[in-house]
Amino acid sequence: MLARQLGLPRIRGSEGFLIAIFIDALGTGLFLPFSLLYFHVAAGLPLVTVGFALSIATIFTLPIAPLTGWLVDRFGARYVVIVAQLLQCAGFLGFLIVNSAPTLIAFALLSGVGQRMFWSAYFTLVADIAEPSERDRWYGLSGAAQNIGLALGGPLAGLLVASGGELGYHIVVIANCVSFLLAAVLLLFGVHTKRPQQQEVTEVGGYRTMMRDRPFLILTLTGVLYALGSMFLALGIPIYITTTLRQPAWVIGFVLAFNTILLATLQTIVVRQLEPYRRTRALMLSGLLWGLWCGATALAIFIPSWLLLPYIFGITCLYTLGELINGATSNALVAAASPDALRGRYLAFFQFSWSVASIVAPGLFTTLFSFAPTLPWLVVGVLMLLASLSIYRLEAHLPRRAIYKEGK
Repeated sequence: MLARQLGLPRIRGSEGFLIAIFIDALGTGLFLPFSLLYFHVAAGLPLVTVGFALSIATIFTLPIAPLTGWLVDRFGARYVVIVAQLLQCAGFLGFLIVNSAPTLIAFALLSGVGQRMFWSAYFTLVADIAEPSERDRWYGLSGAAQNIGLALGGPLAGLLVASGGELGYHIVVIANCVSFLLAAVLLLFGVHTKRPQQQEVTEVGGYRTMMRDRPFLILTLTGVLYALGSMFLALGIPIYITTTLRQPAWVIGFVLAFNTILLATLQTIVVRQLEPYRRTRALMLSGLLWGLWCGATALAIFIPSWLLLPYIFGITCLYTLGELINGATSNALVAAASPDALRGRYLAFFQFSWSVASIVAPGLFTTLFSFAPTLPWLVVGVLMLLASLSIYRLEAHLPRRAIYKEGK
C-alpha cells in the first residue's frame, strides 16, 4: 500500500531493468563531470580541440535516431538498448588510447552513436516493460533510478581523481566501461518484454504514417521548446551565478546537487499526485513553472545580497518541480499516442526535440547573454508560455488514450 502511495509501479520481474539503469547512470555520473578534463589532462589535448572534436562527433550521430526507431520496431527495444550499451563500452575503451583529435573524433563518434541509440530506444523499452496503466509511474521510477546513479557518480569520481591524479581519470573511464557491460548483461539475461509482430508493423506503415500524424509532429516541435527550458539550469545558471550575481563558484555545485537530490527523491511521488489529471494539463503546468523560474531568475539581480543565496535555492525548486512533471509525462504521452507497432519510431523521433535543443541552446544562451544577462531568461520564459499554449491548443487533436491515463 505504501509503495502505491509513493507512486511506485509493480516491479516484480523487472528488478534487473532497474539495477541495469542504475548501474548505467552511475557510470555516466562518474565520467560526465570530468569528460572535458579527462581529454585535456590524461590525453594531453587542448580544451579547444576537445570541444571541437566532441561537437563534430555529436553532429554526425543525429541520423542515428530514425534508424534506431526502425530497429526497435523490427527487433525490439531491449536488443537495441543492449547493442547501444556495448557500443558505448567500446567507445570508452578507445578513450584510453586517445592521443590526437582524429582518434578522439573516432571513439567519440562510436560512443556517441551508442548514446544516441540508447536514448532513442530506452523510452520504448520502459513502455514495453510497463503495463499501460503504469507507464507514467515507470517513467518516473526509472528517471529516479537514473538520477540517484548520477548523483552518486559525481562525488565518487571526484574522490578518484583527487586521490589518484591522472590514474584516477583512467580508473573513471574503465569503471564507466564496466558499467555499460554490466548493464548490457543484466538487460540480456534479466529483462523480458513483449513486442509487436513484424506483420503488424508492415500493415501500420512506418515513418510515412508517422509523418502524416500532424498532431504528433506539432507535439515534437513543442518538445523542442520544453527541452530548451529544461537545459537552461545546467547551461546558463553557472555563468549567471558567477558573472552576473557575483556568487562563489561552489554555489553552482550545491544548486545542481540540490536539483538532482530533489529529482531522485520526489519523482515517483509527483507522478502519483498527477495521476487524476490529464497529461496535457500536466505538461502545461510544467511550462508555466519553467516560465516562472525564468522570470524569477531574471529578477535575481534585484535581490539583496543577504537574501540572494536562499532565493536561488528557492527558485530552483520551481525549476525542479517543472522537470519532475515534464520528463515522465511527455514520454508517457508520446508512448500512449503512438500506434503499438510504431512506438519505437514515434519515441525515437520525439527524441529529436532534445537533439535540436542541445544544438540550439548553447548558441541561443551565449548570444542573448552578450546583449544583456537577463535576456536569455526573459526569452526562454516567453518560449515556455508559448509551449504551454501550444499544448492547450493541441489537446483536442490528440487521441483520448494519450491525454487520459488508462481507466480515467
